[in-house]
Amino acid sequence: MWCPECKSEFRDGVTVCTECNTPLVETLPKEVDASGAVEKAGLLNTMSGRENLHALSDGSHAYVEKSTKYEDMKSTAGSFLLVGAGGLFVLALIFAGVIPLQFAPYMKYMMTLVTGGLFFVFLVIGFRSFSKLADLRVQMTEEQQNRQKAKDWFFDNYSGRAVDVSAEVNDSDEMQQKYFMRSSYMKQALHQQFPDFEDSFLDYLIEHFYEELYPQD
Repeated sequence: MWCPECKSEFRDGVTVCTECNTPLVETLPKEVDASGAVEKAGLLNTMSGRENLHALSDGSHAYVEKSTKYEDMKSTAGSFLLVGAGGLFVLALIFAGVIPLQFAPYMKYMMTLVTGGLFFVFLVIGFRSFSKLADLRVQMTEEQQNRQKAKDWFFDNYSGRAVDVSAEVNDSDEMQQKYFMRSSYMKQALHQQFPDFEDSFLDYLIEHFYEELYPQD
């Protein structure tokens, strides 16, 4: 048996920590790396209001919503297909003499071969990008379901005040300290309930949950 407060171990049969007077648990919760939260907390010194959370989410490991990836992929696919198909169509018109250009025959064949190959590559990239859209749509649906599932569980069990009490946040604490303590506790709780969620996805959830819990910050 273990004490969740001081992390002391006790023999079986003991139910309350002799030091903290806290009920013992069978296993201690798995520690979650909060180094990202530490770095984010330091930035709060120069930020205020809601925009601080959006700014803090912009990092090399920041989570990118599947809907954003979908729109980017869709735009990429459309652009490559448009350029590829349009380029090949123009080359066909040039080769057929519809668009008259004064080139020696060998130059016309060379231009058709080189630029035609390039436009064909564009088409291939466009089609391959479009083929990935179906998978992204599935991932979008899964992401929305996971986010809603996490939100329902979290707000059914926690309020802003409950998080502050559990994380031992005091009104006198500075903003960056409050953010660090709150987000660390929220991440710990979410990780225990949803151990399969990626670390970056947990940070993404915390960013949005934090705004709802503490709109005044």
